[in-house]
Amino acid sequence: MNKLVKQLKENDQDFEFYPTTTEIVKIVQKEINKTFNYNYSILDIGAGNGNFFKVLESLYTEKNNIQKYAIEKSNILLNELESDIFVVGTDFNQQTLIDKKVDIIFCNPPYSEYELWAEKIIKEANCKYIYLVIPERWKNNKSILSIIEQRHLKYEIIGSTDFIESEFRQARAKVDIIKFKSKYADSHYSREEFPVDPFDIWFDSFFDIKANKKEYNYNKEKEKQVEIKNNLIKGQNLIERLEELYNKDFEKLLDNYRAIEKLDPEIFQELDININGIKAGLKLKIEGLKNLYWHELFDNLETITNRLTKDSRKKLLDKLTSHTSIDFTSSNVYAVVIWAIKNVNFCINDQLKQVYLWMSDKENVINYKSNERLITDKWRYNQVKDFSHYSLDYRLIFKCYSNFNSSSFGEYDYPKGLHTDTHSRINDIITIAKNLGFNVDQSSYNFQWASGKAIEFTYNDEIFMEVRAYKNGNIHCKMNQKFIKKLNIEAGRLNGWIKSPEEASQEMNIDIKEVLDFYNTNLQIVAKNVLLLS
Repeated sequence: MNKLVKQLKENDQDFEFYPTTTEIVKIVQKEINKTFNYNYSILDIGAGNGNFFKVLESLYTEKNNIQKYAIEKSNILLNELESDIFVVGTDFNQQTLIDKKVDIIFCNPPYSEYELWAEKIIKEANCKYIYLVIPERWKNNKSILSIIEQRHLKYEIIGSTDFIESEFRQARAKVDIIKFKSKYADSHYSREEFPVDPFDIWFDSFFDIKANKKEYNYNKEKEKQVEIKNNLIKGQNLIERLEELYNKDFEKLLDNYRAIEKLDPEIFQELDININGIKAGLKLKIEGLKNLYWHELFDNLETITNRLTKDSRKKLLDKLTSHTSIDFTSSNVYAVVIWAIKNVNFCINDQLKQVYLWMSDKENVINYKSNERLITDKWRYNQVKDFSHYSLDYRLIFKCYSNFNSSSFGEYDYPKGLHTDTHSRINDIITIAKNLGFNVDQSSYNFQWASGKAIEFTYNDEIFMEVRAYKNGNIHCKMNQKFIKKLNIEAGRLNGWIKSPEEASQEMNIDIKEVLDFYNTNLQIVAKNVLLLS
């Protein structure tokens, strides 16, 4: 921890980084357990290196499903966060919390700014419970007390402590741990129905409109997407350009609503327009605008996503696009991309094992020298997961449900004559190959397929694989032998079947010089790849 603090100070990123102590986490977890078991979402504002989450999870003896979100400003600390923590913001002062819906918000803020942090969180938080760790003098702060009353929050001090005996970083600071509870936390209200919506408070403080409007629907997304793409400038940093366009659109949106302030209230009465409708319209348009720009960014993440198989890509993009309420700033974008890189690296290794397992039919495998036999019945009943310590031959037969269409129905499922699932299987192998250094420049969609027709995929003027698909669902592949050796070595390493190059050489009967060239070569994306978005 001292080394990390020193690094933060040297890079002017300390920002009063005092990790939350185990004592504080235990107090908060005890309160959380009164309402939630092992399934809830929590946002840590000023998350630091994620120590709060590490300690929190260590307190559970059973498997939990904690959805973890963070706001953190320091780039150094962002890189310290675990891959399962989704960053929804960086600079706290540039974030809005009104559209970040979670069950719990936790914050141990910098104490020199605790008033501003506490006021903003209490005012904007869109959650059931808030836990704040702030100096005990907060009790005399009229502004904080006023916002608590405005939000109709119940609160109690659940503990008091200091950082004098902190196991991480000592400080002289006496603090209270306060639990705030929304009325809807245990009522019949949903977040949308709760009478004191944080968005209402923000809207009322930002606009002076004495009127109203019926429900508005942001229904011009297609046209706006085209407009955004047309305004991207070739050669300019993508992230900076998108942020510039977003800020212009956001300011234009707010200016339009500010213009309503100048209208005579009688006009609204005559047109039967009410203030709640205007609020709903603005809320919807802000959500739609953020959604558009985040999706445009995701469409340009090919540096990352083209290294993933179909299933891995879907899982990553589904999670990314489910968090488009994040404020669209360049610092937030970089934080999200760093999160994506961490998760992509896990996916790259995991998907190799998954594709390898799919390729592992009984006819395709060769036992390691130390593995004497395979039990036929296990393979017959598709229990291949029970087996380990084998490699694949370079001549392979796979089974798919249906390669070719035998009727006049469902032709859209057979582009280029081949079923989409079979396309995915073949292209997943190509993705794995690219990550292992075989730059195959074709996709299965580049060819017209027919039963028994040989299709050749190449890399660097060499044949990577020859594929024949048949009507009975079989796919016959003759693979490049160098690729198969590399795949076998990496699958063995990632599955824990081999512990060293020497062991791989012995078990697979491959020359040690080749093994040394192939061992631990599955691609890993590093943070510098973010620069490729420019």
